[in-house]
Amino acid sequence: MTIKEILDFGRQALAQAGIEHPGFEAEILLSRILDTDRVYFYTHSQEAVDLKREAHYRSAIKRRCQSEPVAYIQEKKEFMGMEFFVNRDVLIPRPDTEPMVEYLLKYLQLNYPKGAKILDLCTGSGAIGISIKKYFKQADVSLSDISEAALAVAQTNANQLANGDLTLYHGDLFAAIPQGETFQVIVSNPPYISRAEMDRLDRGILDYEPYMALDGGESGLDFYRRIISGAHLFLEKDGLLALEIGDHQADDVTDLLKNNGYREIQTIMDLSGQIRCLTGKISV
Repeated sequence: MTIKEILDFGRQALAQAGIEHPGFEAEILLSRILDTDRVYFYTHSQEAVDLKREAHYRSAIKRRCQSEPVAYIQEKKEFMGMEFFVNRDVLIPRPDTEPMVEYLLKYLQLNYPKGAKILDLCTGSGAIGISIKKYFKQADVSLSDISEAALAVAQTNANQLANGDLTLYHGDLFAAIPQGETFQVIVSNPPYISRAEMDRLDRGILDYEPYMALDGGESGLDFYRRIISGAHLFLEKDGLLALEIGDHQADDVTDLLKNNGYREIQTIMDLSGQIRCLTGKISV
């Protein structure tokens, strides 16, 4: 088949499966397999695609028709200008998390120009912590997760994107962190989907992304309660806690922060103007 013919096949199959942007996604999937950009398809439309790559493409299209996210099919997702390895052991990094990382980078450069210790709790792919290390090289960054499989993904990304120069901890939240270890910043994007919301998630999320990384308990606040109540033992004086939150959780999480002695609470908006992150300082 030629490039044009195989793209026509992909577009038609994705359209029939109800994929929202079939033409765009057909090209994205083929660009990865042919290791070229999408412009190439229009200047080389009659170029033949070998049978091995054609089979690979057909498999990718079939997976996408079953609602599997493109990031898992390609095993990559761009975040903060870097290409992260992802698989079904970790959540796919979202662009709406980037404003929180950008805020923290500015905060660190202003307050700790010589370096600081940062903990990325519930790290998943490592996207947050590794991005901080990439753009604030003087940071001492640790990544922690309860999932060994997720930490293996984070280790791969740390090796590829940050020369492996991070510390990884395995365990349930702060139980993973050695006693006496403290940080200037603790950041977390924990599970925060309520049980009622879980049932309404898009199939591409619910069927493929790790359930344990989504489920925030009955109210969606379980992990916030545990993190906020325990973080003071691992934060240095005036240390910053930064939490990504779900839609409509700002008031509840703000109350949790205030009730646990946090002050100077700040909000950070995502790309759509929703409050996506809360930060607070604590004196210990």
